[in-house]
Amino acid sequence: MFKFTKHAPLLAVTCAALVALGGTAHTSYAQDSHNAAAPAKQGFTLKAGKGQIIQLIAPDAREGAQEARQTYYDSTSPLSQPLGFTRIGQLNVSRKVISDFDPGAFIFFSWPDEASYKQLQNDPRWPALSTTRPDGWDELKIYSLKLEDDLAIEFNPNKHYTVVVAWLEGTDDYDRYLDGIEPAMERAGGRFVYKMRGATMEAHNSPPGAPGQITFVEWDNEDGFAKVQQSPEYQAHQQFFRTGVERFEFYWLKTNS
Repeated sequence: MFKFTKHAPLLAVTCAALVALGGTAHTSYAQDSHNAAAPAKQGFTLKAGKGQIIQLIAPDAREGAQEARQTYYDSTSPLSQPLGFTRIGQLNVSRKVISDFDPGAFIFFSWPDEASYKQLQNDPRWPALSTTRPDGWDELKIYSLKLEDDLAIEFNPNKHYTVVVAWLEGTDDYDRYLDGIEPAMERAGGRFVYKMRGATMEAHNSPPGAPGQITFVEWDNEDGFAKVQQSPEYQAHQQFFRTGVERFEFYWLKTNS
């Protein structure tokens, strides 16, 4: 992930400002080869109700560890699937812009409620199984959030998507940045589709601390953000990204096709 520091070269900070915009299942965390897709789908709908648990899983598969991953799936699926753990759909990483982490996809899962989710966590077999994740993945990031409102998002195979995973500075500057550039985004064919705020994070090979916000944007074209960068709104508000974000990851995504 990219991190702003007092000692970071000016070029790195400038580039970062220019590009920043704002479980467990046999169905697999998407990839035995790095960017291999799950069974083909023409887009998908992320739909879940208030009180459900949404999980966003970003896997970086360990090379040559397919057998270890299969063992993990075979061991954990009998515990999670009877509790209602369900795969919704995935966005494949088509381009990593800024990140030290190298996931193949961002995959949405759901739990029917918090009780079901906690039932797995409290299963006496679960701790030993979860500690085997490093055998199959160089990193496996799992972001979990209990929904406070109903959620319905259509991910269109004819569109392009970006996601920014942002660790925030504790101010409202990041919101000022996103709000400020939104008119330019709309002119460039972009729109916010989901701001995932306050999720917890599980990971075995990353610094501690969950991101404050995970922001998904839908674009009509891949040059949409380049147009935003040239806008007066961007020029006026990019400073708030620098002051509002401690570190971040930025990726371009596509649905399966």
